[in-house]
Order: sequence, then structure tokens, then C-alpha cells
Amino acid sequence: MRGTQVIVESMSQNDRDCRRFGVTPTSLAILLTSVVSSAVGQPVDDPSAAQGRQIEEVVVTARKREESLQETPISVSVFSSEDMRQRNMTNLMEIAEFAPNVVMSTASSGSGGSNNAQIYIRGVGQTDFLFTTDPGVGIYMDGVYLPRTLGGVLDLLDLERVEILRGPQGILFGKNTIGGAVNVISNKPTQEFGGYAELTAGSDDRFDQRLDLNVPITDTLASRIALSHKKRDGYAERVDFETGQTLDRQGSEDAFNGRASLRWTPSENTTVDAIFDYTDESQESAPTTLVQFEPDNGLAPLWNGVVGGPAGSPMTVDFISDDELQTFGTGPNKNKLEVKGGNLTVAHDFQDMTLKSITAYREMDGEFGRDGDGSPNQYVHTDNTQTQEQFSQEFQLVGNAFNDKLDWLAGAFYMDEKGTDRNDVRLASGLYDALEGLPQQVSGDPCGEPWVAPGCAGNPINIGLDLDFDIYNKIKIESLAFYSHFDYQVAQRWSLIAGIRYTDESKDYTLEHLRVNAGVPIIPLTTVDESWTEWTPTVGVDFQYDENIMAYASISRGFKSGGFNGRPTTDAEVEPFDPEYVTTYEIGIKTESQDRRFRFNAATFYMDYEDMQVGSVSADATGNLVLVIDNVGEAEVMGFETDFIFLPGENWMLSGGLGYLDAEYKNVGTATEITVDSDFVKTPKWTANASLEYSLPIESYGDLTFRGDWSYQSKVYNDPQNTQSISQSSYDLLSARVTLHNAAYDFDVVVSGTNLTDETYILNGLQALDSFGTAEAVFGPGREWAVTLSKRF
Repeated sequence: MRGTQVIVESMSQNDRDCRRFGVTPTSLAILLTSVVSSAVGQPVDDPSAAQGRQIEEVVVTARKREESLQETPISVSVFSSEDMRQRNMTNLMEIAEFAPNVVMSTASSGSGGSNNAQIYIRGVGQTDFLFTTDPGVGIYMDGVYLPRTLGGVLDLLDLERVEILRGPQGILFGKNTIGGAVNVISNKPTQEFGGYAELTAGSDDRFDQRLDLNVPITDTLASRIALSHKKRDGYAERVDFETGQTLDRQGSEDAFNGRASLRWTPSENTTVDAIFDYTDESQESAPTTLVQFEPDNGLAPLWNGVVGGPAGSPMTVDFISDDELQTFGTGPNKNKLEVKGGNLTVAHDFQDMTLKSITAYREMDGEFGRDGDGSPNQYVHTDNTQTQEQFSQEFQLVGNAFNDKLDWLAGAFYMDEKGTDRNDVRLASGLYDALEGLPQQVSGDPCGEPWVAPGCAGNPINIGLDLDFDIYNKIKIESLAFYSHFDYQVAQRWSLIAGIRYTDESKDYTLEHLRVNAGVPIIPLTTVDESWTEWTPTVGVDFQYDENIMAYASISRGFKSGGFNGRPTTDAEVEPFDPEYVTTYEIGIKTESQDRRFRFNAATFYMDYEDMQVGSVSADATGNLVLVIDNVGEAEVMGFETDFIFLPGENWMLSGGLGYLDAEYKNVGTATEITVDSDFVKTPKWTANASLEYSLPIESYGDLTFRGDWSYQSKVYNDPQNTQSISQSSYDLLSARVTLHNAAYDFDVVVSGTNLTDETYILNGLQALDSFGTAEAVFGPGREWAVTLSKRF
């Protein structure tokens, strides 16, 4: 049984900020007091004598040491492997449905790559997938930072648990965790033989296979291997515009994942873990659909006039399909990924401290593309190839002192990363050649100077309208950090917390961007570099009222290093943008009834967000494409989060969560088409979830368990300009699962369904209305069913 944990993060403690929520500090205190009262209930003389099931204790490593979830003063939601299985999850992004104030999606920035993760926590994240920008939420796999969105849609293979930490976590976790951290922990080998096998068949010819096997080798050496293969047809179609015949599909899955682990314990004080993982995916693009076209915007009239119209296939609104899961596109349709990685973790216990070393190397190759115009034309196409490799080394020294009153940690982190991105961009293809062949300028003026409009051979204006690009980007990043963290018990119930991290990060960016048809460079081979240093502190206090109630308050500072505009179209755009910063004020409470049948955790927070990194797409007066990433000024975010789990009877379980966000810009500087009234990207005002489970014992056989899961998300915008056609209105998702468990053979038969109401919803979107008149969206899958057979041994 999962012990769901949620904390409601920090909130400004002055009356003005509280009243924006409709509460005052007094009313907030009354609310928290009533919550504690209802959660804890009446005292129990002997809690150990409580009858029936109890909520299991959850142990986390959110602060780099093992401790109870209910004693950890951080806002964190925890999902065990069984939690994820019971909710029919297949990849990391699906966890967001059950974590308040968390939004996860794929195919960021119109990439077409369903293995490109996009994660937002409390309104903080990053839309772009290029290596020249960093994500705002860090993913960590067994202590190793995964710095790129590519490959972030992890398979949930043989995991012990996933922890989602909200708010800046840069003191203890890698780098750039300004919005939060996703901490993924795999199962480690043990000295007991066992395993798990699973087969799943379902919608769209789905067939998944999984095997986890734990094998002791000697008294001091154990091994574990986990293998998974998932295959299914795409849930969206590409159809012929004239005949309606299905030509191809999108949104398919064909992925192999493997992990091999060794655990060696040469002595009772030393543990050595070696982990090797491999991923190979070869499937179709994420399902991209044209949802809006404005034929009078940007380059659309010119392209239609000299290319599409004469060829008999102009861009029109007719290419917007009536079916969201259908497109008339014929362009790139691939999504490939290969990842190899290994890490070695060595831990040695001294008398009062533990020294841990984490050494890791990873490399990744990916290919992905998409047809953004949803038509048979080559009007908006991209085709990316990315390669990346990284080496990281981290040392942690954890200990205690002063009769265990002080828990302390010190660490050092180093990371070296290299990556390349080659992008074949085909935008308004054919336009340059058509303009070169015109007998006069499109304004009607004859060929020759003065050049006032495009058209005519040799017209320099034509060059700026050759938007078939060959783009080469290369990055080299070095990051060095030192950090320390202290938790000191100043009185029987009171503890003070303090931590600080120093980060020194440097980035080299090499680029060469060419115009394919004109044969001239957009940006010649150029290298620029920049570096940043920053101190990021945290302070806090927690109060342990009794063994079932803990309250805390904290202030933490987050930092995400700057980067570079990876899509410059002029020399002036080859410049770095600055780091962004978040200061978070958080108070929270964690409660559990004495009979351990009810748990309620809550937190409220206020965030001061400075120098947000935001991208925009537009066109200049000549129609030339302008792509910019800039720091847009200041913003503030406040809200709350709650989680609960309740066992109302021996066979019943009810759990759920609720999140609220109020995010607004205070100053946007010169950001294109963004005002102080604009909404944040991927920031719903409300998120909610609930799960209900009932188990019916079957005499001499096992159990029959019925489960339903519901999640809700209010309206979100998928771009900074708040384009309505790619926004997603509020929607619900409903899933169900029936499990027949045979106790004698430890065998399960499961029938499950997801999105039972066949909801239509947008996962991601990209608009280029000012430049090309297009807006495209990636839709989630409709109703699906599956049958699973599993055996533990």
C-alpha cells in the first residue's frame, strides 16, 4: 500500500500575498489546525494494537539519506513500483496525472519526438528540446543527472520508487533543479532468488513483455537483470488528402529497455553497486496535427502565390482534419533513440559517517522529425539528429554528530557534457527558387535596383526568404559544484536546517547554419562561450509536535544557468541569455492518524521568479523568420498542494491529491507578444486526482481487486503567447483496473482500461502563426484496453 505524500509549498507570509488566495495568516492557521485535528483524530492508548491494514511507512532519499517520508521537510510525492503498476502507467510522464501541480508531456516544441520529455513543476520548466537550453526540472536516475529532454521519457522498468520533489532542489541534486527534481530509483540486487514476468496485450495490437530476475552469485555478490519490450501500432493516422486512404500511422511504440545490476558487499561496511542500462527505440513520430491555418499571415500568401498555387497545391484550411487523430501530412515520421549508460556507486560506512562515490558515463543518439503543416506540401518540416555524451563524478560525505543531534552532509559534483544537434529545417520550401525565376519583383517593379520586394534572379531580398536550413549546433558544458547541508536538533521537538551550494558552470556553443538553396551561410562557423557562478542557499525549521504530526517552514533559492539561442537567423541573435532564479518560501505539515489508517500532507508556497527564459517565434518586416530566447523579467507564483490516503475499512482504500497555482508576470520587459496578463506555459490553476480500490477476498484462491483512478487538469496554454488553438481546456481522465490474484501461485490476471470516456486532449503544441500561419498540436491517445498476465517467483 502506498503512503502518498504531498506537501503544500511555501507561501509569502504577508497579508497582501495571503489575501490573493482569499485567506489571511489567521485563517491559514485555522485551516491547518483543523486539518491536523481531522487527520489525527482521537488518541489511541496502544497504536500497535490497531486492527486491520495500516498505511505502510515510506522511506525516501530526498535529502541523500534514508528517512521516513513523514519526517522529511520537503514537498515530495512518492510512487512505488506497485503504485505505478496499479495505475496502468507505462512511462515516467504518466506519473504527473497523480502528482498535484506537476505537468509532464512529450514532443516538446514541435519536435515530433515522443521520447523528448517536458516537465513543469509549479509553473517552472522549459519548452525547448535543443541542447542550448537546460530543463528547469532535473531527472535523476540512481543518483545520476540526465541533463537533456531527449531520452527523458523513461520506461518504468524494475523500479523501487519515483520521488517528485517540488521547488528548488539544487542544494543536494546535481544542477539546474530550479523547479524541482524527479528522483528515479531502481531495484538493487539482493541475496534472495526471485523475479517477475509479465505479458500484456491490448489496443492497437499492443504486445508488451517484461522480465525482472534477481540471482545471488556468492555470499557477497548478487545480480539483477530487467528486460522489457513494448510494441504497439500508432494511435493516429496519416491519410491521403484526396482518397482518405490510410498511408501511415503516428504515435507507435517499439522500444527495448534493459538494465543489469551487480551488488558486491566485500565487508559489512562497504557496498559496491554497478548498473548498466540500454535503450533502443525505433518508432514513428508523435502524432502531430494541423489545428489552425491563417492563409493571410506571414509567408503564407507569398508561398501560395508563387509556389503552392502554381503547383496546384496551395496551403488552405482544408488541410485541417475533422479528426484530431488524423493528418494529411507526408513529411518526416520517425522517432529513434539509442541510450547506453553505466554508473558505479561505492559506499563505505565509517563510525560516524558514510562516504559515497557516484561515477557515471552515458551516451545517447536520437533521430526525430515531424510534419508541422499537416499537408502533402513541404511547408513546415523538421528532421533532427542529436548525439550526446556525459561523464559525471559526485562525492558525498554523510554523517552525524553531537549525540545524533546534528545530521550533516557535504559533497562535490563534476559533470562534463558534449552534444551535437543537426537539424534539417524545410520551411516554405521552393520559395527561393520560385522568386529567383520571377520576371519582376512581386511588387510589380522591374528587375534591378532599387530592390523593394522579393523576386528576380540575383535579388538579395530572396536570400532572406530561403528558409530551407541546414543547422549544426554543438555544445560543451562543464559544471562544478560544492555543497553542504545541516539539520540540527536545537530542542526536543525543534530542528534548524541550513544548506548552501556553489555552482561554477561554463558553456561553449559552436554553430554553423546554412541556407540550402541560396548556398550562403545564415551564421558562418562561429564559437561563443559564457560562464556563470552562483551561490544558492536554503534555510528552514521543522517542529515535531508528536510522532504523528510534523510542521516545517523553509526558504530556498534556485538557479538555472543561462544558455544560447539555438535557432538564430541573424548574427545579432547569436548571443547568450542570462540565468533565471527562483526564491521559494514554503510552509508545510505532515500528519498521520495514530492507528495509521489516514495520512494527510499539505503545503503552501510563494515563489519569486526572476529572469524567466522564454522563447518566441515571429517574422520581421521582410518576412524573415525571427526565433529568440530571452529573459522576460519577473513573476510570482503561489499556491498549495495536498495529498491523502485513507483506509476506511479492511478491504477499502481511498487516496487523492489537490493542487492550486496562481502564477502571474510582474514585468515582461520586451518579450514578444507576452504581457503581464499572459498565462504561464503548462501551468494549470487546478490539478486533482483520486483513486478508489476495493479488494474482495476469494476463499482458498486469493483476491479480486477493483480499482478506479481519476485525474483532472484545468486549462493550460502550450506556448508563451497563449494561442487558443493549441491550448487545452480543462479535462478529466478516468481509468479502471480489475485484478484477480492467485495467492498460491502468486499469479495475476488483470483487465484494464485507460481514458474510458475517450477524452480528446492536447499534450503539446507549437504555433508559427505570424511567420507561416500554422499552429500544430500533439494529441493524447483515446480509449484503450489491455489484458495482463503476471507471475512473481
